[in-house]
Amino acid sequence: MPVYMDLHIGQGLTAEDVAMAHQLDLKHQDKFNCKCLTYWVDEPRGNAYCLIEAPDKNAVYELHKKAHEQMPDEIIEVDRRVIKAFLGRIHDPEVVDYIIDQKIKVINDPAFRVILIVQFKDRINLIHELGVKKANDLITKAEGIIRNLINRNQGVDSEDEGDEIVATFTSAIQALLCAIDIQNFLKSDIDSLGLRTGIHAGNPVEKGEELFGSTLKLSRFLCKISDGNKIYISNSVKNLLECANEKSLLVNEQVKSLSKNDEEFLTDLLKILHSNWQNSDFEIEDCYKAMSMSKSQFYRRCVEATGTSANRLLRDFRLNKAKQMLKEKDLNVAQTAFECGYNSPSYFTKCFQKKFGLRPQVFMEATV
Repeated sequence: MPVYMDLHIGQGLTAEDVAMAHQLDLKHQDKFNCKCLTYWVDEPRGNAYCLIEAPDKNAVYELHKKAHEQMPDEIIEVDRRVIKAFLGRIHDPEVVDYIIDQKIKVINDPAFRVILIVQFKDRINLIHELGVKKANDLITKAEGIIRNLINRNQGVDSEDEGDEIVATFTSAIQALLCAIDIQNFLKSDIDSLGLRTGIHAGNPVEKGEELFGSTLKLSRFLCKISDGNKIYISNSVKNLLECANEKSLLVNEQVKSLSKNDEEFLTDLLKILHSNWQNSDFEIEDCYKAMSMSKSQFYRRCVEATGTSANRLLRDFRLNKAKQMLKEKDLNVAQTAFECGYNSPSYFTKCFQKKFGLRPQVFMEATV
């Protein structure tokens, strides 16, 4: 059966409220052919998230209506493997915070997570630059060090996506310490690997997004715009560190943070880019109009927030998507160009080679 996560956002629920509701769900679950797996509750933000195996969304809704009438704001289908990777569990933990009424287990585990992404050059590019053995040895060494440091800093690493490793933390302090450790341990290999690091934090789901969708998007974007010698963190992560009285970490020369305005600007920009990058008619003019900004204001904000021009931002965004598409989809170069918003396959080839050092045809053949 599918697995669903239902979202109770800003309802002011306490850990005990959710524990009692979970107990009532368990009592009525068989009537709706559901299985209530576990839950997370974030008391400071007033949010709760329930994980339920069910035949469909309506069954989840009707179960809650019958059990306690604490209705979710949204219900989304999720992959249990992704839940396990990002949140660390898909069932109630063996050790709970405390018990009420002698039987109701209270779990005060917020689903809010800090996400660290470490990106490096694609294996194909590294082989092209270093040769097969050196490239493979370097990647194996880097991946081993990174995963070991994630575990040492109490993080959970997910399955890698080829040229990146994603890790989740419950603590912004541990996430940043891990990133600093990674840079220090791989200092001599940063340039060869093309190492880039980004850290952002957020809730599992925001309206219309996949699991940790907006958090992952900004984390990945921070990697793309970061200097290999800098760890780029969002303003959200900066605030978490300040609240934890860890301002000393923020003055570390390896750390660079977004301002509040830049984070809001990039979040809005990414939503627009992700919605329009495949449209060949979409240009920068459409972008700043969608954000209700003047051309000069938009261009200035792009440079301030990312260190690069607006035109290059859109071009690189499309090229990174094209690179991913060449690896994952059964399309030729021309089809990929058109899918990524390019009208001319020859121009696409020129741009791709300039950015990645390989013609798209060569890159595609190397992925087979």
